[in-house]
Amino acid sequence: MFRLRRTLHLAFCLLWISHLGLMGKSLPFLSPQESGMDASQLRTIEQQVGEALDEKKLAGAVTMVIRNGGVVHLEAHGWQDVENRVPMRTDTIFRIYSMTKPIVSTAVMMLAESGKIDLDAPVAKYLLSLKGLKVYHKEGNRSPKRPPTVRDLLRHTAGLTYGFFGNTPVDQQYRKADVLDRDQSSETFLKKVAQLPLVDDPGEDWIYSIAVDVQGMLIEQVSEQSLDTFLKQRIFDPLAMTDTGFHVPKAKAHRLASYYGSSLKLEESGNQSRYLEPPTFFSGGGGLVSTAMDYAHFVQMLLNGGSLFGQRLLKPETVAAMTRNQLPADRFPAGIGGSREGVGFGLGVSVQMFATPKQPGAKEGEFGWDGIASTHFWASPSDDLAVITMEQTQPFNKRLIHRLKGPIYDALRP
Repeated sequence: MFRLRRTLHLAFCLLWISHLGLMGKSLPFLSPQESGMDASQLRTIEQQVGEALDEKKLAGAVTMVIRNGGVVHLEAHGWQDVENRVPMRTDTIFRIYSMTKPIVSTAVMMLAESGKIDLDAPVAKYLLSLKGLKVYHKEGNRSPKRPPTVRDLLRHTAGLTYGFFGNTPVDQQYRKADVLDRDQSSETFLKKVAQLPLVDDPGEDWIYSIAVDVQGMLIEQVSEQSLDTFLKQRIFDPLAMTDTGFHVPKAKAHRLASYYGSSLKLEESGNQSRYLEPPTFFSGGGGLVSTAMDYAHFVQMLLNGGSLFGQRLLKPETVAAMTRNQLPADRFPAGIGGSREGVGFGLGVSVQMFATPKQPGAKEGEFGWDGIASTHFWASPSDDLAVITMEQTQPFNKRLIHRLKGPIYDALRP
């Protein structure tokens, strides 16, 4: 019965979209045969997710496969809210956290294309308060060998950090400053960053960091718009990402998923979430909520070389640079604690440089990124393929990627 209800919901969505005459603003739905995929192999997705549900590894999920520009698979599994027995929906809204990053980096690249940002210019050229950043040293902070550039921000080589992945003296200072306080102003955020030391010289190492939050401030400064306004006008509206933003409006609150920790312990109910109210600080590194379909529009734009629905956001050569490794060989891997063997980093997304047993099913040339609540996307340009999995589970895990990537690649047909 639950599976039938889920299928009927998808059919209703398609009829509703068609009735409104909006099909030109949504990816088409293709049969596996039309898309060049094996239907029986795609059915293993439900089995794999079902096993994770039975093991109580997650409350629910939405899985999506896009091939040749169309949706081949879109399915809701399990519960959006376990406690209130609310089934997961294909249009459930998720906290995507760090999957915000590729969107914000796209905005930076749009401004670079228009000549408003020079990727190799010091960040302080645009954000004057960040002039004079120092590198931490226990005997007294020192000047860096060179200042961080915009390109450093895009590839996480600026010498910044996050504060909650380690316990170094710099991490401790980040935590004490509460550097990503949701209720602070942009000015307060920049003031904190200006007073905090860098972990290392810019360009020396790949360090996952608040670099994309700084990118958000860069966008605000250069565009003279708030980050939420710029993203809405320049990315969300052109790509018909109608459910993506920095908070969930009241009319859509019933679609926000609840958030679960270990053993499905409720961490934040969807109907009592802080994301139901607009933040003061728009976090470019992790502040957005979205749906699988909205995010699919963004990913398909990248696969198309920068355009979708007749709207060009980026030139093909810009997308090629974003999705090509920008790190020298001695900076591998691009992962927290060396956790992503074979993975490099482009300008806003990770790039799979070679296949490795530690990345099950991964294929050379993939690009993508994740969110800390275990949301994921990856795309294979050579296969015109993208996959999105959405759940709300911590600690962060790549369970669905590891379970699904191999079977989905195996489903490809010439």
